[in-house]
Amino acid sequence: MPLHLVPLDDTLIPAAGALLAGRHRRDRAVLPGLPARFEDPATAAQAVRAALQRPHAAGVAALDGDRLVAYLAGDLMISEVWGRSGWVRTAGCAYDPAAGVEAVRDLYAALGAGWVRQGVFAHFALVPVSDPAFLQAWFALSFGLEQVHALLDLATLDPAAPPAPEGIEIRRAGPGDGPRLAEMSDVIWQVQTQAPVWGVMLPESVAETRAGWAELAEDATATVWLALAGDELLGMQGYWPAEESDDNLLIPPRTVELSVAGTRPEGRGRGVNTALTTHGLAQARAASFRVCEADWRSTNLLASRFWPRRGFVPSVYRLARRVDQRIAWANGAVQVPRPGHRTAPVAIA
Repeated sequence: MPLHLVPLDDTLIPAAGALLAGRHRRDRAVLPGLPARFEDPATAAQAVRAALQRPHAAGVAALDGDRLVAYLAGDLMISEVWGRSGWVRTAGCAYDPAAGVEAVRDLYAALGAGWVRQGVFAHFALVPVSDPAFLQAWFALSFGLEQVHALLDLATLDPAAPPAPEGIEIRRAGPGDGPRLAEMSDVIWQVQTQAPVWGVMLPESVAETRAGWAELAEDATATVWLALAGDELLGMQGYWPAEESDDNLLIPPRTVELSVAGTRPEGRGRGVNTALTTHGLAQARAASFRVCEADWRSTNLLASRFWPRRGFVPSVYRLARRVDQRIAWANGAVQVPRPGHRTAPVAIA
C-alpha cells in the first residue's frame, strides 16, 4: 500500500513524539552527551508541538494505513542574514526504522514545494550525525554539510593540562577592555570570507559587529577570556550559559556555549588558542557546567581541524540546500515563441 501524506496536526503529535523519542534513544546510544529527557515520548511530543508553534511553521506526515511512519516539520525565517529561509530543527523529523527512511524524501518534496511557492529558496536541516541512513536521505535530496554542532563532556578534561605559553597572559575581560575587543571584531569574519568558506560579511554590518564586540567587556551574561602578549591582544574566547528549550534536542542541562573564539594571525602557531581553550573549559567546569557546546563552518579549515582535536564530538550537522531561484519562472509554464513562429494577434482595447 502506498504511503499517504497528510498535514501534521494535533491528532498526530503523540505518534510523532513516539517516533522522535525512538530516534533520540538511537541517537544517544551513539552520542550519550545528548539530553536524556527527549527519550520520554511525552517530552518528545512536546518538542514536536513546539516545532509546529514556531512562526510560519508547517508539518507533513506519512501514514501507512492509520500508522504514522514518518513526519517532517519546518518553519520559515525572514531575516537580514538568512533572507527568506526554511528550517527543519532538531525536533523536526523522525521516521520508523521498520518502514525505512525513504518516506523522509517524500515529506521534504511536499514541505519544500510549499516553501518554493512562497519564494523560499534557502533550505536548512539540523540532523543528528549518528544515523548514516538518515543523513544519506538528506544528501540524496541535494543537501550538503555546512555547519557542525559539537559537544564536549567537561568531565573528560585533563586536570594536568599545560600552562599558557611563555610570555602569554590569560585573563578575564573587564569593563576597560571594550576598545581592545572592538579591534578584534574582524578576526572571525576575515577568515569566514576567505576560501574555502566564502561566507558573506555585509559592509553595513561591520560597524555593528565592532560595537557588539566592544559591549562584550561589560556583558554580565558572558565570560570572556583574553590572551595577551604584554599589551598586545592576540586572542579571545567568549562563553555563555546555553539555554535549553522544548524543541532543541542538542543542549543538555548545565551546558556552556563557546560562541566566539578567535586568534590574530600573528598569534597562530604559538599555542594561544590552545591555552585559551584549556583555561576557558577548566573555568567552565569549575563553575559547575557539565558540557560545552561549540559550532563551526565545515569549510573553515582552521576551526574544523582545531576543535575536534580539543575533544569536541560532532553531534548535529546543519545541512543546506540552495534551490535555483529561476525555478520561479523557468518551469515551463510560460512558452517563449520560437523564431519565425507566428502567434495570434492580441487585441488592445
